[in-house]
Amino acid sequence: MGATATASPKRIKSTAASALPDEIVEEILARLPAKSLRRFQCVSRSWHGLITSPPFRQLHSSRRASQPRGLFVRPAGYVGSFHACRQLGCPDPAVEEILSFADFAPGDVFPINKSCCHGLVLLCSLDYSAHYVWNPSTTDILPLPDRTPFRTAGYMAHPFVSYGLGHCSTTDQYKVVRMYCHRNAMFCEVFTLDQSTYWRPAATEPPQCHRLRLRISQGGVFCNGSLHFVAHDGVIIAFNVDDETFGTLGPPAGLESSFFDLTELDGCFPYHIWLLRDYQGCRWEKLRCFDWKTMTDAECAALKSHWVAPLAMYLEDGSTKIMFGTGSCKVFVVDTSRSNNPPVTLFSLQLEEDGGDGQFATMGFFEESLVPVGRTVDEIILSSPSAEAWCQVLSRLPARTVGRLNQVCKEWRAMIKSESFVVDSHLKYQLANLSSKSPQIMFTDGKPNSFKPLENFIIDASQVPPLIDDGDSCSRVVCSKPCHGLNAGAFMSCDFVCNPITGYYKALPLDDDDDGDPHMFAGRLGLGYDVETDMHVLVRITFKERNLTTRDYKLECEIRCVEETMFWEELDPPHRPIAADTPPAYSSGKIYWMADSKLLGQRSSSSGYEIIAFDVATYEFEILKGPPLGSHGHDDECVSIVELQGQICVVCSHPRLDSMEIWAMKGNGTGWSMEYYIDLRRFTPEYSSELVTPIAIDPRDGRILLSTGRALGYYDPKTAEIQTVYCLGKHISKDKKFVPILFQESLVTPCEQVNY
Repeated sequence: MGATATASPKRIKSTAASALPDEIVEEILARLPAKSLRRFQCVSRSWHGLITSPPFRQLHSSRRASQPRGLFVRPAGYVGSFHACRQLGCPDPAVEEILSFADFAPGDVFPINKSCCHGLVLLCSLDYSAHYVWNPSTTDILPLPDRTPFRTAGYMAHPFVSYGLGHCSTTDQYKVVRMYCHRNAMFCEVFTLDQSTYWRPAATEPPQCHRLRLRISQGGVFCNGSLHFVAHDGVIIAFNVDDETFGTLGPPAGLESSFFDLTELDGCFPYHIWLLRDYQGCRWEKLRCFDWKTMTDAECAALKSHWVAPLAMYLEDGSTKIMFGTGSCKVFVVDTSRSNNPPVTLFSLQLEEDGGDGQFATMGFFEESLVPVGRTVDEIILSSPSAEAWCQVLSRLPARTVGRLNQVCKEWRAMIKSESFVVDSHLKYQLANLSSKSPQIMFTDGKPNSFKPLENFIIDASQVPPLIDDGDSCSRVVCSKPCHGLNAGAFMSCDFVCNPITGYYKALPLDDDDDGDPHMFAGRLGLGYDVETDMHVLVRITFKERNLTTRDYKLECEIRCVEETMFWEELDPPHRPIAADTPPAYSSGKIYWMADSKLLGQRSSSSGYEIIAFDVATYEFEILKGPPLGSHGHDDECVSIVELQGQICVVCSHPRLDSMEIWAMKGNGTGWSMEYYIDLRRFTPEYSSELVTPIAIDPRDGRILLSTGRALGYYDPKTAEIQTVYCLGKHISKDKKFVPILFQESLVTPCEQVNY
């Protein structure tokens, strides 16, 4: 071996057992794949220091430069992992999975830059408008913040933004750049990897005389130190990544108004195989390419695709060849020096799950690289002592106050929107201090932006909360208790998930074939939380058939994760019918429904009530015995299930006695105890047992918050008195009532799918 440059300030310490000098070991390591070096970081601290040092990364890059690049490929479709092929051109090349679909948002995920930037690839999740920086060699992936530019928030559902990834040679930094249009003006923002916590304006403004052709699938192309974007008039706008200035390049003659794509080959730009050979002189060269008309039907059928794009250009046997990729995960080569030679297929991804033909990029080339994707925004924020101190202060404030403070400055906004603040600081603090707060109530009619705090109507009695028609089943609204600030609710024909504090609202329409029976909707939707996956889970159970006379019924069950899953997944329904007129309850990883005793033919005085429990971690149902109700011998009793102070409780109302029993479940459904017996005879008709529903227990004094839809009051078990905190005025029609819901101080907002 020749002389080896010193690659790291931290040398591997020599020991008596060392068989090779440090320089030789370092040279050997520099020739290994990045995947192996990731594992070798665990050998010792000295090896970790060496492998992660910038000088060693440069040495590794120079030693691996002569190695052929690998091909990464992802089949089109909503669920698909990235695979790598490192022996392209071999008769039977090996293919391995390098990035699971579970590591990014679901939906169409495609590379924006088909040629990596020093080993880094910019990915786009189309359905969620999420972007990631990914190193295929190390498999590290970094989600970028702020899917929507702050400047455009509230003006449009989704602004079209064009992204690009480039390298600054003067500072050795990697920058992600995004260009977008807002109010007839062009804007450019920059995010520096491992440094930025928010998007900042570029050092100079983009030229306003050229309007960019913003396309989701066409990002900026990095070449010669600049990112290049195409304008509507054909002009190419060049953004210098080093000094963040703008310049322009002219297109090939005659293509000024053509609708062309831009990519990079061999350090040049092709426009349908027009190559920019002289960057400074803007000299274009047109290469002869294949012609579909000269190919046979079989050759055309094998290669035609919704997406066909050049991937690479190389010399072989004195001929210039261009490699193309297709949306069906095929790679073929064209010899530009021979006009009659048909394209030759080099590679075709063969998987059990065939994604079909995609309209976006499915593949690209990558090089062995140790370049890190950088720290997450959370990690950067927490590395600052002052930011960590502010994080502790802001976490103690109400969510609505924090939401307003995110406009103080960009640093605060980045911190407040970070997951570490939302979940690990603010939510954790608020949940830990629930015992010191009274239940927090809002009123709603179930529509977006209709959640109004109770305090508004106590302070100003002239205001009227959102109301629904008591006798109209179509306007009935049911809403769950909050789970980390998220509430799940249901109308007759639509379900929803929301955070009343942040304004997040996701409608979940029912299938078109649903019968829409107004008596069946209240219990159909349950919300829970899976601790293992850190996901909020929705479970929907619907009746497709329900006959009380014959007691025939048919259930359907489906599940989805609020944060990621785009589609409902079918599950085997429980072995008991749910009581469709009472909502489910959630506690400690399980969602509970009352079983429908009428469909089962059970009488409360004989076999007793049953409860259906669903484990959100195992996706399994179980049947539990309910409390020993029915001692009064009346068939008109009304039974429901609620969660009170973390316990699952069964509420039994006795209209004839105007009383209510509240039973608490002990253990895992192995026993029950009657915690409260409430005699409501002194409080009728305002608090009739037929109307009263227990909502919560005040942890400070043990009072039970009751609601009738027209009055809210606290029942004190010690004094057997009710203190009304709010009621509708007598001038409000008796057919109207309010729907109170509990809410939590939370900034949790799931990633939302984008509709283009």
